[in-house]
Amino acid sequence: MIKTIFFFCCIILGLLVNAQHSFTGVIDSYSNKGLTICQQFGDESKVIAQIRTGSNGNFHYLFEDKAVGLYRIFLVNEDSFDIIYNNEDVHIKTRAENPQYNLEVVKSEENSQLYSYLVENYIYDYKIDVLNQLLEIYPDGKFYATIQKELLKEKKLKNKNIKKVIKFNPDSFAGRYISTFREIPVSIKLNDIQKREFLKDKYFEFYDFSDKALINSDAYTNLVLNYFKLFKSNDQQVYFEAAKTILDEIFFGDPEIFNHVFEYILTGFESLSLDEAAYKLSMEYGDLCTEDNEHLKLRIKSNTELAIGSQAPDFTVTTVSGGDYTLSEMKTDYTLLVFWATWCTHCEVALPRLAAAKSVFKEANMEIIAISVDSEKSELEAYLQENNLPWKTICQCEGWDGSIAVDYAVFATPLMIIVDKNMKIVAKPYNEEKLYDYLEEIITNK
Repeated sequence: MIKTIFFFCCIILGLLVNAQHSFTGVIDSYSNKGLTICQQFGDESKVIAQIRTGSNGNFHYLFEDKAVGLYRIFLVNEDSFDIIYNNEDVHIKTRAENPQYNLEVVKSEENSQLYSYLVENYIYDYKIDVLNQLLEIYPDGKFYATIQKELLKEKKLKNKNIKKVIKFNPDSFAGRYISTFREIPVSIKLNDIQKREFLKDKYFEFYDFSDKALINSDAYTNLVLNYFKLFKSNDQQVYFEAAKTILDEIFFGDPEIFNHVFEYILTGFESLSLDEAAYKLSMEYGDLCTEDNEHLKLRIKSNTELAIGSQAPDFTVTTVSGGDYTLSEMKTDYTLLVFWATWCTHCEVALPRLAAAKSVFKEANMEIIAISVDSEKSELEAYLQENNLPWKTICQCEGWDGSIAVDYAVFATPLMIIVDKNMKIVAKPYNEEKLYDYLEEIITNK
C-alpha cells in the first residue's frame, strides 16, 4: 500500500514539474548581465523576475503559473524584446544590439508566428511612417498623389503579410494579437480630412475589442492611441468626446476590457495635463467600473474629489524624526506632497533629484513633505539613515491603507500633489518635468 501511494505521488510530482514551461536562450555579447522580465498590461510593464545571463550570454527562467500573454524582456541598457507565453517552452537566440530585430526563435510556435510578422513589419512600418510624414508637410500636387499611391501600396503589403502570418494559426494568441495591427484600407481619392473621417467611422467595425486575453499585451492600448491620433486639436473637449466614443463602443462588452481601456485613457489624459477631460470622463463613467478594480476606483477619486481646485484633506501626524506636523499650518506658500516607498525603483531615482533641486523649491517658497507608504518602519529608517533627504518624512506604516494615502487616493508611487497655503490643490505634476514647469511658473509670476 505504501509503495502504491509513493508511486502515485511520484507521478503527480512529475506532472507538476512537467507543467512548468521554460524560457531559455542566448544573447550574444551579453555575458553576466541582468535581464528584467515583465508582463505587459497595455503599455505598463510589471516586473515579475530579474535574472542574470551566464558567461556565454545564456539564461534560463521558469514560467510558473504565469498568465498567457505578451512579456517584455529588458536589457540593462533599456533595449528590449517581446515574447509570447502560451503554455509552451520558449527558446530564442538574439544579440545585445537591437535584440528584437535580431531575434531568432529556436523553439515556440507562438513566437515563430509572432516574429514572422515582426521582422517584415519593421520595414513596412518604417516606410508607412516616412510616407505619412511626407503627406503632412508636402503641398498638394502630382508628387503628393504619388506619395499617396506609395502609401496605399505599403499598407496593402503590410496587410497581406499579416494575413499570411495569421493563417499559420488564427486562433493562437499570436494570431489574434497580430490581427490588431492591420491597416484599414482607405481610398487615395479622399483628401486628408475625408480620410480621417472615414477612419473614425470604420474604426470600431474593423477592430475587435472583445478578446479578454489581449489585456495581457499592448494590443488595446495601441488601438486606442491610434484612434486618438485621428484627432488633431488643442481643445480638451475634442479628446473627451473621442474618449466617450471609445468607451461607449466597448461598454456592453467585457467589463475587464472596459476598465483596462478606461484606465489607459485616464493615464494618458493625466500625463498630458488634460485635467478637465480626465475629470469629466471620471464623472461620467466612474460609477460604471466594476467593484473589484480598486486601482481604477482610486484613480477616479483622484480625478474627481481631488481634482485641481479642490480642498486638500488636512492631516496631523508625527514625523519619522518625532516632531508633530499639520499640513494646514504650513509656513510656506506651497507644499509639495510626495508619496513614495523604499521599494519603488522610480522613487529611488526621483527623490535624490528633488533633494538636489532644493534651491529651486526655496525660491518658489515651497516645502517638500515626503509621505512613505511603506509598511515596515525598520526598512524606512534604514533607508533614511543611508540617504540624507532634506525634508520631513511621514510614515503611518500601514502601506496603501494609511489614512493619508486613502484620503489622497494614492494609486501609484511616486505621486506628487501641490497644495497652497489656502489648502487648495493647485497642481498634480505627473512627472518631474511637469513639476519643474510649475515651479518655473511660480517663480516667474512672483
